[in-house]
Amino acid sequence: MKRFAVLLLIVALATAGLSAWGLAQNNAWQTPPWEDRQPLSNLSAAAASPDGALIAIGASKQEISRFDTEGSLEYRIRNGSEVRNDFTEAIADGSGGIVALVTALDDYGLYVAEERIVRYDASGRLAHALYSKPGDGTSKRVGQLKGLQVRDGFVYFFETGIDSAVLKRAPLDGGAVSDVFSFTLPDNRYLSEATGTAPGQIYYTTKRGSIYRVSAEGTSELLYPLQTMERTRKNFPENLSLDASGRLLFIDRLLNAVTAMEPGNPASLQVLLDDAAVRRLAPDSEGFELMDVKASPDGGYTVVLSDRLLLLDGRMNAAGDLRSTVLSGADVRNHWLLWIAFAMGTAFLAVAARLAYVHLFRRRFPLFLKQLLVIVPVVLVCMILLSNFIYNSFAARMEDQMQNELLLLARNGQQLIDGDRLERLQSPEDYGNEDYNAIRDRMNFLFDGQEAEQRKGLYSTLYKFEGEKAYIIMDDDDGVNMFRPAEDSEENEAVRTQGTVLGGRWKDAEGQWIYAQGPVYNSAGNIVGIYETGRDLSVLYQENQKIYQSIIENIVIMTSVLLAVILLLNFVLLSSIRKLRRKVLEMANGNWDVEVNIRSRDEVGDLGEQFNRMGRYIRQYIADITAFSEASYRFVPQQFFRALGKKGILDIRLGDQVQQNMSVLVANIRGFRQLSSTLTPKENFNFMNSFLRRFGPLVRKEDGLVSKYSGAGFMSLFPGHVEAAIRSAIAIRQELSAYNEHRKSSGYAPVDIGIAIHRGPLMMGIIGEEMRWEGNVISDDVQRTALLEQMSDTLGASVLVTREFFGQLRDPERYRHRRLGRIRPEGMEEAIELIDVYEGDPEEMRKAKDRTKALFERGLALCQEGRFYDARETFVEVLKQNRLDKAAKLYFYLCDEYYQKGTSAGWNGTLAV
Repeated sequence: MKRFAVLLLIVALATAGLSAWGLAQNNAWQTPPWEDRQPLSNLSAAAASPDGALIAIGASKQEISRFDTEGSLEYRIRNGSEVRNDFTEAIADGSGGIVALVTALDDYGLYVAEERIVRYDASGRLAHALYSKPGDGTSKRVGQLKGLQVRDGFVYFFETGIDSAVLKRAPLDGGAVSDVFSFTLPDNRYLSEATGTAPGQIYYTTKRGSIYRVSAEGTSELLYPLQTMERTRKNFPENLSLDASGRLLFIDRLLNAVTAMEPGNPASLQVLLDDAAVRRLAPDSEGFELMDVKASPDGGYTVVLSDRLLLLDGRMNAAGDLRSTVLSGADVRNHWLLWIAFAMGTAFLAVAARLAYVHLFRRRFPLFLKQLLVIVPVVLVCMILLSNFIYNSFAARMEDQMQNELLLLARNGQQLIDGDRLERLQSPEDYGNEDYNAIRDRMNFLFDGQEAEQRKGLYSTLYKFEGEKAYIIMDDDDGVNMFRPAEDSEENEAVRTQGTVLGGRWKDAEGQWIYAQGPVYNSAGNIVGIYETGRDLSVLYQENQKIYQSIIENIVIMTSVLLAVILLLNFVLLSSIRKLRRKVLEMANGNWDVEVNIRSRDEVGDLGEQFNRMGRYIRQYIADITAFSEASYRFVPQQFFRALGKKGILDIRLGDQVQQNMSVLVANIRGFRQLSSTLTPKENFNFMNSFLRRFGPLVRKEDGLVSKYSGAGFMSLFPGHVEAAIRSAIAIRQELSAYNEHRKSSGYAPVDIGIAIHRGPLMMGIIGEEMRWEGNVISDDVQRTALLEQMSDTLGASVLVTREFFGQLRDPERYRHRRLGRIRPEGMEEAIELIDVYEGDPEEMRKAKDRTKALFERGLALCQEGRFYDARETFVEVLKQNRLDKAAKLYFYLCDEYYQKGTSAGWNGTLAV
């Protein structure tokens, strides 16, 4: 069970961790799994594929999506780098893949660190890099590579300088890059965008809002603004491209309109889609600023708003829109699998934790490890919460501090910016003139001599008011052109009308920003513009992540130290408990003399003292119980308890009984009445105690128990084999000789002992009443044995046994014995065949019985046959050799009487005694 819980815990952690990672990697938290559509957001550019598919750059330039003709997502490419990488451009490679221009920014998201042209295969996986160029240290957010175009198995692009540009091409399979064509820009013209793949068909726009065509000789011809139309002076062209017929297609940023023009034909300039039409086509859009426009191979157009792609036909009528993408079946399935895996992992984790904790805590398990299982997760969770709390507090404070710094910089804008010079800037034609450069120099004053590391990604933007409308004049993003209309906002209006310095944040297709705005005044004291400074929030978040990582590292170190201290402290503190536990186990194993030495002055120390005290009480109690038990064994033999199946006297109950076959041995002092009459009561007690003390152990030695003491002897029982009883009887007889020698030396008369043994069933148990119990044996065989002991003196037998007992001996011939025949004691109806065992008799008596054994048993046989004369003569011969043979005398008189008078009717050879 424990192994299963541990395995389940590992599987749960792995499942939950992998699924959580998968969800995080796929941004699957943003939508529930049952949603098969995902909204588009923060779009910046689009491209059409020859097969009708669409390519869009979204998520603030952090992902590229490819959609099929039905609007379903084929695949998505995400920026997985820790540094800020922007997808600046993306086009189809003609085989289902994508060629993208990736602009890698510095750690603060301002300066271009590197530009790469890479190709992704038809499944969205990176195939190879086609070209790369390191940043020049001056380009901000937009680098020197631009104008990606695919033609005839090559990708064409422009690499621009200060006053020149080179058209390059690279094979799509990753071969060497070559120069195709180069040209030089006119004086004081600064290239913004470029398109075209062949000399004579190359077009570019400049920072002054102009469009030029490059001839085959490399000279530039001005196409726009039109000299005949004054309105085009501020109508800045952006997102320049060529449609299938060779027309120039661009966005008029001033009008927020899609505009087309045939090169060399000024009369062909026309607005294809104006701002009003955009608002009519997408009334519920988040924003109406045109982000990009591309011509489709079928003659239609794709117009990019921040939250959708407008699909238009050749007449700019709505053909559909793509505001959300239908996820592919594989994506939906994977999305479900990730959510299910995470849910199962979480459930498994909960079940495994419960199983592990409940199972382990209910089992015999070291307390230190139990504390480990509790303390470590709690400390880790607390430290994680603490680190997040510290980070959130720090991040919020950093943002507030950054906001305050930005507000201070924005407030200084009125001293930095010359409002009169700002008023003199009237159109993009003024880009790079004396007033422009003077203002630019003042804006860069704060950062003069500072490296990108010192600037920390701060950007500056200058707005100019013309009437109530604000226009961007300068921006640290090289992709933002002069006199670009700024989005109307309450902040701009508050600065314009009230001169308020305020800050905030926003998110758009370029990224997330924190900013502050301050008014710019002219010499007359009127507000003519806004000075804005800010920072890329995503970069700030990345910077904060480094701080968070540092916090985590420090928290991990502190947590490790804290856990080590806690665990070491617990280990030391638990050492007293472990010591106490060892002593308790020793005591449980029977070592009652154990004591614990705990030096700590706390609850465990008190527990140790009480343990020692308890041990002393237990030892005293055991001593008392042992003494009581030993005393009880003196009154009731231990064998008696074992026969009843009890451990001791405390276990017995009134009425406990057991029936068992046992050998009964009765031993009495012969002539005790006469002996005791010569003694005082005290001397009688002393004599009996010394007698029993001498012979009682001989019974216990053979595993017998003394059941009852009588005035002249005792009765003992032998639950084992019959040899134990006969060995005990012989030992008593042999010890009697030594005992009599001792009495003789002490001046006392010798004593004799009669012993009888019989075996049969008997009831052993506890009799009495509630206040008086006694162990007793109830059986006819006990009474019979006592009667036989009384006959032993008459028969001259020191150990008198019955045939039933003697026949159960394993080797009866090893004991000296002789048969005494069938005898019926007085008061008994049945005759008993008796045997005289004289193995323990004095040596003289043994030899006499050995000499006459055969003769005695022959006379016994003659008597039982009724040949009383012959029997009498035989017993006379026995008596001649052993005059002390009482049994021979008894049979002699019996045979003589039977011979003289005859037997009674029905006599069967039984001797009546």
